[in-house]
Amino acid sequence: MTVKRLLIFVPTLLILFLVQSYFWVPTYEEQTKGNPERLDQFITASIGDAAILNPILSADSASSQIEAMVFEGLVDRDEELRFRGRLAERWEIYEEAYFYVNEDYPVPGKGLLGAEPLLSYLDSARASAHDYPSPLRESLEMIVNLELLPPKSFKTKANVGDRSERTRQKEISLVVNAPAKIKITLKKVDQDFFQNLTLLLGADYFSSFPSWKFVQSVAPLTDGALVKVARSILPPFEHNPVIIFYLRKGVKFHDGHPFTARDVKFTFQAILDPRNLSPRISDYEPVKKVEVIDPYTVKVTYKRLYSPALGTWAMGIIPEHLLNKEALREEALERGIDPEKFTIRHSRFNRNPVGCGPFVFKEWKSDQYILLERFKDYWEGPPNYKGYVFRVIPDLLTQEMEFYAGTIDSYGVQPHQVERLSKDPRFQSFFGISFGYTYIGYNMRRKPFDDRR
Repeated sequence: MTVKRLLIFVPTLLILFLVQSYFWVPTYEEQTKGNPERLDQFITASIGDAAILNPILSADSASSQIEAMVFEGLVDRDEELRFRGRLAERWEIYEEAYFYVNEDYPVPGKGLLGAEPLLSYLDSARASAHDYPSPLRESLEMIVNLELLPPKSFKTKANVGDRSERTRQKEISLVVNAPAKIKITLKKVDQDFFQNLTLLLGADYFSSFPSWKFVQSVAPLTDGALVKVARSILPPFEHNPVIIFYLRKGVKFHDGHPFTARDVKFTFQAILDPRNLSPRISDYEPVKKVEVIDPYTVKVTYKRLYSPALGTWAMGIIPEHLLNKEALREEALERGIDPEKFTIRHSRFNRNPVGCGPFVFKEWKSDQYILLERFKDYWEGPPNYKGYVFRVIPDLLTQEMEFYAGTIDSYGVQPHQVERLSKDPRFQSFFGISFGYTYIGYNMRRKPFDDRR
C-alpha cells in the first residue's frame, strides 16, 4: 500500500512543483521592470557547453554558435542562401588552366606542333572563335589570355607501392625535365574546357601525353610504376580555379589591431599546419596557394575544380598578430612550456578569443555561461543588443520552462513543441531556409548492419 501511495503522490508533487515554478519565476515583463538592462541582452540556452573558441579548431555546435558572434568570415549567406560579402567587400572568380605541349601528337590539319606554333594556333582560333561550332566556340570565347611557359627541370620525391599498406610503400627520388606548357586564363571556371579543346587539338591530344618520358627515377622502377608516378607529377592538364578577394578596409579586431590580408593567409596556413590538428583541413586541402597581393587583396588558387570553394571562406578569420610563431613562443615561455611543442591548440586564446565579429568575448564560466559584449567598432555598426549570454542548461524541460518565463530568449525547440509555440500569441514565429542537413549514422560493424546481404 505504501508503494502505491508513493507512486501516486510523488509524481503529483513533482507536477505541482513544476507548475508553481512557472508562476514563481519572474516573467519577462517583471524582469524588465526591475532591470531595464534586460531589454538590451539576448540570452540563449544550450544543452552543452562550448569546447574550444577557435574557429579553425572547434568541431561542436556550441563552440560554433559563440564563434559566429566573435569571429567573422570573408563571406556568408543571406536569408535566401545567396553569398554576400563580410570581411571581403567583393570577389571575382576565374580560372587559370594549364596543359603540357604534346609534340608527339599530330593536331588535325596541322600535324606535329611545337610550343610556339601551338600557341599561335590557339591564339588564331580564339580570334576567330565565331567560326567554330558549339561548344568549342563558347570555350574559345572564354579565353582572356594565352601564355607560353618554358620547360622546367626540378627534383622531387614520390611514394610508390600499395597505398593501403604504408609499410610496403617506399620513397623514391625523381628528376623531372618538364616540357613547355601553355597557361590559359579564362573569364570564368569552365569544367568542360579541355574536353571542348579536343575538338580543336584532337581527341587524344591530352590522354596520349607521354609524361613518363620526362621523369627519371634515381632508383630502379618498373615501367608501370614509372608511368603512374609520372602521371601524378606531370598531369596532361590542370584546372586551377582562382578567387580574388577584395577585403573591406577599416575593419579592426577587438583589440584594435587592423584586419588585413595577412590574417587571411595566416588562417589558411594555421589550418594546414598538421601540428594544430584542425578538423578543417579537408575544406582547404584543395587550395594550391594563398597569396597576399596587397594589404586588402588576397588571391586563392585551387589545385583542381572544387565546387564548395567560396563557401569555405565563411569560416572565422583568426588574428595573425596574436597567434604567430613569435606570439606562441612568448606565451609558451611565460607558462614554462617547451616552445617547440607549443601550438595554437595549447594557447590561452582558445578560452579568451579575439576576433572582429559583432561581439567581444568577456567571460566563460565552464558548464554555466559565456558572456559577450557588443563591439562598438564593428564595421557594420554595433549590434542592437549590448550583451549576448550563452547559458548551459542541460535539461530540455528546464529550457522550455525558462523560455516561457522569459529568462531565456531562445533555445533548441524540440519538434513536438513547434506547433504549440507557433500558436501561442505571446511569441512570434519566424521561418527561413536552413543551410544544413541532418543524418542518422549507423555503426556498420554491429549487427544487423554488419551483414552485407
